[in-house]
Amino acid sequence: MPGAPPTTRPPDSGHTAHQFFVFQELLGIPELARFYTDLLINSPTTVTAARDRQEFSKSTAYKYANMLAELGVAEELDEYEDGSALWRAEPVSGNWTDETTLELGPVIVAVYGATSVDDDLELFVDRHGKAALAPAVTATIDYLEGNTTRRGVADDLGVPAVEAIAVTQAIERIIAVVKDHDPTLDDSRFEVDVHDRAIEQAPYQRIDE
Repeated sequence: MPGAPPTTRPPDSGHTAHQFFVFQELLGIPELARFYTDLLINSPTTVTAARDRQEFSKSTAYKYANMLAELGVAEELDEYEDGSALWRAEPVSGNWTDETTLELGPVIVAVYGATSVDDDLELFVDRHGKAALAPAVTATIDYLEGNTTRRGVADDLGVPAVEAIAVTQAIERIIAVVKDHDPTLDDSRFEVDVHDRAIEQAPYQRIDE
């Protein structure tokens, strides 16, 4: 059964159910996950700026902003920039426990969101299914922490080495941008050494860089 302990208050069944529902929504709509990630890493920012970065229409961007507000993971602030209201998104995290425990956080949401714009991630999902992305994220973090090699990732995932290289590199570009906003990685001590050119090709950009 799912469990999602928050970082600031003891878990309760209502909060757990809400967190589970939030992840269902974010992981079920890649474009929504992408919009959430952009708001999160650039908070506070305007809906207009986020939609321009992610190339959404005005109506789609505001639809997603309102959905995130209803989910309780983003809010419109009483502050303005260039005449537009600023929005702030909050990181969401939790655990899904079945045979094993999977820790969910903004990085996984960002990776799922990027499947709609990143060719390597889209191809990986086409070949191995959407559920294979979470183990790929975990394996990529293990690689970045120095616990395995890219070939080891291939063995763990049961995919050809060339696919493991492509998917881990795609995920690395996302981790490099989102890591500081993911509470599930607060205790991680690895550095993501990604070339600036690769970051520029990532589906997410931080406006402060």
